[in-house]
Amino acid sequence: MRNSSSKPALIILIVVLILTNAGMLWYFTRDTKEETKQLSRTERMAEAMRKEIGFDGAQISEYINLRNRRDSIMAPMYLELRAAKFDMVKLLNAEGVTDSMLVQAAQKVAAKQVPIEVAFHQHFKRIQAICNAEQLKRLDTMLNKMVRRNTGDTTAASN
Repeated sequence: MRNSSSKPALIILIVVLILTNAGMLWYFTRDTKEETKQLSRTERMAEAMRKEIGFDGAQISEYINLRNRRDSIMAPMYLELRAAKFDMVKLLNAEGVTDSMLVQAAQKVAAKQVPIEVAFHQHFKRIQAICNAEQLKRLDTMLNKMVRRNTGDTTAASN
């Protein structure tokens, strides 16, 4: 008798747990920054340049033009780099891979990375050209933080 009377309580408990889990899932996965969600990557970076470097409207416009130019130049470079990296990944499943084959694949990846690094350097030189003296100092600080962060320096957040 006791077994049949506890079934409704168990069903209610299960429903409450499911609803609680669904509520928690919604709460922890929702985007709290609606304005950021709608901005493109270029727009978010332009906003960061306005806040951190102090760019005005004309500089932001020029920055967006420079970034779009950079993206169009670098898109094919990224495709070539990606292909070289996939070739290296294929070696993981290949039989009889020698050290020299691995080094050759790594050198191919490195060779594809070189023009990307040069293009980034040229891009940042163009950004420097639209900065005033005070903005150059802030840009330098920002770039140093980016390099630290992108190379695994855990102290980058504190600098």
